Amino acid sequence: MEARRRQLYNKYSYVEGHEADPKMRELEERQRRNEILAVDREVERYKEEARITRRRGGGAELPLGRRLLQGFFAPLTSAIRLEQEHVRLKVRGVDRSNYGPFLLMLNPDKLAVITLHTVISQLMKGEQMFGEPNEAQAGMCKFVRAVEMLGQSVQAEVNLARLRQRARLTKKRYLESKNGPHVHDRFMKVNMESLKTLTTVRGVARLARTALNDSDWGGVTRSKVGAALVKLLLTTARIRVPGPDGELIEVPAFYHDYVKHKAHRYGVISWHDAFFTFMDDEAMIRATLSPVRYMPMVTPPRPWTRFNAGGYLRTESIVMRGHYTTHGPSKRQMLALHGEQSGAELDGRAAKFQPVLDALNVLGRTAWRINEDVLRVMEEVWATGGGRADVPPRENVPDPTWPANPYGLRRSRGQLAATALPSRQDVAGFIHSLNRTKQRNRELHSQRCDFLIKLQVAKEMRDEDRIYFPHNIDFRGRAYTMHVHLNHLGSDICRGALVFADARPLGNDGLDWLYIQAANLYAGGVDKLPMDERRQWIEDRVHLLEQSARDPLGPDGGFWLDAEDPWQCLACCFEIERARASGDPPAYMCRLPVHQDGSCNGLQHYAALGRDEAGGEQVNLMPRDRPGDVYTGIANVLKRIVAEDAKNPEDPETQALAIALAPHVDRKLVKQTVMTSVYGVTHIGARQQIQNRLKERGAVEDENLRYKMANYAARRTLDALANLFVNARDVMAWLAECARVVCSQGRAVEWTTPLGLPVVQPYRVKSQRMIRTLVQSFTLQFDNDENSVAKAKQRSAFPPNFIHSIDSAHMMKTALACHEAGLTFAGVHDSFWTHAGDVPEMSRHIREKFIELHSEPLLEMLYEELKEKYPEVAHEIPPPPPMGNMDIEQVKDSIYFFS
Repeated sequence: MEARRRQLYNKYSYVEGHEADPKMRELEERQRRNEILAVDREVERYKEEARITRRRGGGAELPLGRRLLQGFFAPLTSAIRLEQEHVRLKVRGVDRSNYGPFLLMLNPDKLAVITLHTVISQLMKGEQMFGEPNEAQAGMCKFVRAVEMLGQSVQAEVNLARLRQRARLTKKRYLESKNGPHVHDRFMKVNMESLKTLTTVRGVARLARTALNDSDWGGVTRSKVGAALVKLLLTTARIRVPGPDGELIEVPAFYHDYVKHKAHRYGVISWHDAFFTFMDDEAMIRATLSPVRYMPMVTPPRPWTRFNAGGYLRTESIVMRGHYTTHGPSKRQMLALHGEQSGAELDGRAAKFQPVLDALNVLGRTAWRINEDVLRVMEEVWATGGGRADVPPRENVPDPTWPANPYGLRRSRGQLAATALPSRQDVAGFIHSLNRTKQRNRELHSQRCDFLIKLQVAKEMRDEDRIYFPHNIDFRGRAYTMHVHLNHLGSDICRGALVFADARPLGNDGLDWLYIQAANLYAGGVDKLPMDERRQWIEDRVHLLEQSARDPLGPDGGFWLDAEDPWQCLACCFEIERARASGDPPAYMCRLPVHQDGSCNGLQHYAALGRDEAGGEQVNLMPRDRPGDVYTGIANVLKRIVAEDAKNPEDPETQALAIALAPHVDRKLVKQTVMTSVYGVTHIGARQQIQNRLKERGAVEDENLRYKMANYAARRTLDALANLFVNARDVMAWLAECARVVCSQGRAVEWTTPLGLPVVQPYRVKSQRMIRTLVQSFTLQFDNDENSVAKAKQRSAFPPNFIHSIDSAHMMKTALACHEAGLTFAGVHDSFWTHAGDVPEMSRHIREKFIELHSEPLLEMLYEELKEKYPEVAHEIPPPPPMGNMDIEQVKDSIYFFS
């Protein structure tokens, strides 16, 4: 197995002979320092700024944001030092026994930096207001979330300190026991074995004790450690603001309060409103990034050689994201991974899920760089006020003015009196407008924070020749980047800021694929045209693209601003302009990723599983002259159903609703419902989605009527889906019934993906525990494998989770095939990327791997596996539904399957 791991290192991580490459060794060392010393460097920065302040008698030389943070750091460090002294002396008055020992594990200055940056990061992310369908609002977060995240950050630093201490002890013991030549080589070998032992020797039990929830670092302890540090921050952090008379006064920078929602009361932490003036300060943005270690890497990631060894170079990681909490891997799933890994190593074979690890290694070794041209335009848009191309405006929406009312007369008790007061209706309208403005401005603050964090990461990485994104998976096997702030899985802003690090020639067809890419990104219906028409549409407007590339923000460069994905469209404009200007487009070396996206990919897999010919045609599994659009197809079916209801006088209420709804039925109305139908959307969820669409377009003012129309439309939309995807709906119903039978025995649903990954649905009834802290009491919910399963959730989640495990297998099979063919590959669930000149070859692999995947009897295999895993209910598990007549081989000739 050691030879297998070394083979993976050579295949997926480092270039051959990297040990002798001084530049590679330097990059590796820098990456290790970035991961290990993030907090230490931030502490040194604060100390250096404190020395500057003392030496010069003030901090005026510091940037505004750094000055503010520096003012928090020193008092907080002193308060933590005092608290640690109280822990050591066992000072009476406060029970510190359950959190005190953990506060002693780090120096006060480190704890201060972690506290400041974690709390500010959570406040910048904001909180979505308790179930309301609005955006997160910066400046406030739930107390329980803040203390949990802070506890996790402290725990991570403690674990890293322990790892560093073990490495130092290993080196010391080795050097004490061995002398002579080649000491360094022997030390490196011993140290690697030591690190391997740390992450493998005791399997999941060891991991649970050192890194997850089973240890003395459980959720309760993390919360109490976090609460103690938050309490110190609340009492020490002060900010100077203008008082009522205009003079500066000191007030708390952070507040703890309660917010009521329905019958519940939630504790929240908020910052002072004055913080909003610091949001575009670079120091404040850095406070959300540093000391975050999960930044893009400057070297290839450590290959995943087993389920708990890979990713970042100096971080103990598990391939499955989550911490045994909601929607993370259950302990049973981790034990299944560990059991399979251990058995494979004893037998001298690769683990059954090794293809999953191999695919993650392919995704992680794809090298990226920052798109400097796009980044410069982003900076200019922000510097000139924002408000364009999804960049939030820098200015808030102004408050409404108090309603002016001319002097008039009113009658009071039979007497006429002069008045200048606005009417009660005007005042009510003003208050309503004021509240909406405040909510909108809070949303804008959150959008600015999100944009500026991404912008800051791009600026920090702009000088790197190559950056990498290590990947891991969720419990279903779907791949994600371990870095969260700027990656190709993110928004249009993120994707526009990234290009492949390696350039490849366009070749004969590459420029055409850039044209098609530009059309797809422009959208607005252009992306629904046949391929030749998309290409021609862009070619007819290529002068507009070239003007956009030459002067993106000039009067003639606005083509890209009208695109649905403006920043990716701008990146395409730059590349097309350069390719054409080169004089030899086929030889032009291009870095831009070109996408091939599935057509409602979840329904594609359902249709393939059920061999649903009619449904498969709608989602482009069958060859067509023009691309099929399932959303338009469902909208057309819904129109026919509504028209029939409108002509039916036997049910007057339904007839009235059909007549009212008919003018509003279109593609956009049903798109979200159709898209989420694959993921088990309920009637209630569908109704809310359609209700939101009707509200957005101002279709119906009467809220009661809008609710009834949405209720009717949701029912009929789900009927239209059932009519159009008969076999696919049968598959969905069968999966749900299987889950119901399994859960009837109090068991969680388990299955194995086509790539050998064991999956266990983690949904169980949560345990609750009342936690009393120095700030407030709250109920902590946590997962427990001993708790009873959440039957309704297990049943409703199984169909979409099974489909996700299938689509992840398709993506990973395609990734491995592209890697073997020498192509650069990136995957975003159902969107596959490569160089423009390599799109035809990637497209071939996409289709071949889909056919290969669905040529296996996946439903029969699942049926047999469920009967074997649950023998006590095997007789109750129904056989798979009969399949339709679709020929899966036809996918090979379908142009619009992925396009």
